[in-house]
Amino acid sequence: MNEGRRAIAVFLLLLLCGMASAQNALEQPVSIRLKNVLLEQALLTLINDSGVRLSFSNAILPAKRLTFKARQQPLQRVLESLLQNTNITYREVGDQIVLYKMVLLPPSEKRFTISGFVEDAETGERLIAANVFDRKLGKGIATNDYGFFSLTLPAGEVQLSVNYLGYEASEQIFSLQQNQRVRIRLEAAMMLPQVEIIAHDSLTRGLPSGATTTYFNAADIKQLPSLGGEPDLIRSIHLLPGIQTGTDGIGGIHVRGGNSEHNLILIDGVPVYNVVHAGGLFSVFNTDAIRSAQLYKGGFPARYGGRLSSILDIHTKEGNMKKFSGQVEAGLLTLRASLEGPIVKDKASFFVSARRSYLNWYLDGFSRKEKKRQGETGETGYQFYDINAKLNYTLSEKDKVYLSFYRGNDHFHNNGLQSDSITVYRNYQEDTLRFRYDQWYGERLSWGNAVGALRWNHLFSNKLFANATLTYSRFWTDIYYGTVDSLVYINRDTVLRQLDNGFYQSSIKDLGARLDFDYHWSPAHTLRFGVNATQHLFSPGTLTYDESTEYLRGQTVTSNDPITSHEYVAYAESNLTPGTQWSVNIGLHAAWLEVQQKNYYSLQPRFSTYWRALPKLGLKASAGRMTQFVHLLSNSNIGLPTDLWVPATAKVPPQDAWQVSAGLDYNFKWIELSVEGYYKKMDNLLSYTEGAFFLNDWEDNVTNGNGRAYGIEWLLRKSVGKSTGWIAYTLSWADRQFERVNLGRTYPFKYDRRHDLKIVFQHSFSKWLNISADWVMSSGAAYSLPISEYNFPVSTGSTLPVTNFGSKNQFRMPLHHRLDLGANFTFKTKEVWHTLNVGVYNVYNRRNPLYYDIKTKYVTEEEELRQKKSYVQVVLLPFLPSASYSIRF
Repeated sequence: MNEGRRAIAVFLLLLLCGMASAQNALEQPVSIRLKNVLLEQALLTLINDSGVRLSFSNAILPAKRLTFKARQQPLQRVLESLLQNTNITYREVGDQIVLYKMVLLPPSEKRFTISGFVEDAETGERLIAANVFDRKLGKGIATNDYGFFSLTLPAGEVQLSVNYLGYEASEQIFSLQQNQRVRIRLEAAMMLPQVEIIAHDSLTRGLPSGATTTYFNAADIKQLPSLGGEPDLIRSIHLLPGIQTGTDGIGGIHVRGGNSEHNLILIDGVPVYNVVHAGGLFSVFNTDAIRSAQLYKGGFPARYGGRLSSILDIHTKEGNMKKFSGQVEAGLLTLRASLEGPIVKDKASFFVSARRSYLNWYLDGFSRKEKKRQGETGETGYQFYDINAKLNYTLSEKDKVYLSFYRGNDHFHNNGLQSDSITVYRNYQEDTLRFRYDQWYGERLSWGNAVGALRWNHLFSNKLFANATLTYSRFWTDIYYGTVDSLVYINRDTVLRQLDNGFYQSSIKDLGARLDFDYHWSPAHTLRFGVNATQHLFSPGTLTYDESTEYLRGQTVTSNDPITSHEYVAYAESNLTPGTQWSVNIGLHAAWLEVQQKNYYSLQPRFSTYWRALPKLGLKASAGRMTQFVHLLSNSNIGLPTDLWVPATAKVPPQDAWQVSAGLDYNFKWIELSVEGYYKKMDNLLSYTEGAFFLNDWEDNVTNGNGRAYGIEWLLRKSVGKSTGWIAYTLSWADRQFERVNLGRTYPFKYDRRHDLKIVFQHSFSKWLNISADWVMSSGAAYSLPISEYNFPVSTGSTLPVTNFGSKNQFRMPLHHRLDLGANFTFKTKEVWHTLNVGVYNVYNRRNPLYYDIKTKYVTEEEELRQKKSYVQVVLLPFLPSASYSIRF
């Protein structure tokens, strides 16, 4: 008995000593410094440098890299830091500390949420559409418009991969045992701008939604050939299938047979009504201010609404949170500069960018010479500017506030005077008639946009993200025009004079508020929902004009009364991925317009889906309805930008469209093929009636109609390797039919261009040199020309001259084609990057007609003075070399 008690006492004493020894070991102070080493190396360093007795098997250690330092910290605290986010724990056994793998709960029993933001490590800007992907389970999601993501996964080991175009991928392996909020910072893969324009399905590891979507990164468009050394987002969009535009970009973008007004274009969530400078040669989007852009041509998500054809959602830069940086670029046509940096480091930052043209330097002298060559005196001048600015402030880990602003202005003037004399010999009267005529014209135009947004992001939980926004948008136009046509009968000292001049103003102003939510139910199910309200104030125009023949009459003032309307929207959409081969987006957009004591309601279902039928083959389809509560009225002639934004009213219903599409994707290893067919039916389109005076009483001078568009788009693209590019071809049809246009008969839409081919090639020789080329070819646009004139008798016994245009748009312009080349040379000196861009626009000087103008002159025919009219082809841009130089610091 005594021996038994003695043995128990000895055992307890040894156990207590072992426990005391282990306890002392965990409290032992240690110092360690690690930089980007594997966990195994970190533990070995702890053993060798601090004499800690650790026991472990290499097989249980994850491939986790660490950067860590501690000075005289307890060993227990150091181990907890080193083993954080792993499934490894420790236990004291005797005088050793043993590491072992925890027994995890089965995935079906416990699930946790990883959420947070993906950011640029250098600037702190949040990255849109970055792919967050769990390699182990094959579940992933893309970050939203503010860099936020949320993934709910089974408890256990997670192999988290984060990818974004142009950045080094981030790989993390850890044990998920509780909800975690993280901030993932990605390092730029290289300092040079990215080369490719990448479609949606190449950006994410998950399945596409079925929507026809293209993403643009901030620097994509700088690699394409540019006009005058000015890279431009809208001109890059022209190179995609299904996008039509006028000669040299004049006329805006027309997506799948729609009008230019049918595109919803957003800057930081705020609609912009006019998106071009110089009638379409440049867009209002300063490339230096763009962070990302996303274009939808079909399969519209329910969160978007208000237009029929496309969505272009542009986000501007937020500003560098870490350090000050800037860029200055001078081209042949514009000067751009930008500056960004922290206001409070890692908490608040700013971004500001400005651009100004110096086209007047060229136009003034060139226009004087050109007018003199045509027998005129006068000049043409044009200039524009735009400013982008943004502030952001991080209130807390859950709250961030943004304030963004844009303003742009265009100013144009043109005048000319032509004088000549003419003599008419009349043998039968044996006299000579002498005349002198003076033709003067002048026009001054000013137009612009102002856009502002105040936005608050709030994270309610790991799964629920909210965004509240106040918005302001304004577009205005001021126009003066005048013509004087004087004919002096010298023999009798008589002056026959016709004068027409006036001043015109119009504007549209929006005030809005919206609230949007993202709820990440699971990796396979994300729900978006929200509401918004907008007050529109339309001032369709006030016209002051004089119009007379022989004698001047008094001034006349006409105006269209301002119209206020209120638009309310609620939406909900769900992104579902029920399996690894299937994805679905389904939603409903509900809109209500209140105007002139009349209410319009619209329910707009949206659906898109994608099915990975085979490893290399994907099938996609979409369908949806869009309603548009605004109209853009444009006169049929090429001339002043008198386009008029007007609302749906008690007399004029809103526009409506249904679009369906279906297609496939196929990957040939390095090359991707996409084919998609579409059909779009548009109702309640609005047009001026033929012969209408388009600046006055617009509701009495319009007619309703419908349109139809259908076609097939092919895109063959290579986006991997030093040589990249694509071939885009579209075969399409588009027509219009209005009750009081073309006698109610269907006619081709102006941009009904049967064939449209675009070829883009880019090659990177090295980090400092890349070249690019694009060649476009399309069928000629449809247009109308007078085919005859006749005198129509009126009740007074006199006759009225009438011009017969025949069937509307019965003529076709010649085949349109053009080749552009560009090259970028980039090098670095100390902390400054230099880029020289050179190129040639319209390499082989193709004389593509912009439009046909009617020129009138007086001639002698059969001893009478008569007017003679002729058609003159107007060409805008010939062979044009370009160059620009930028520094980035």
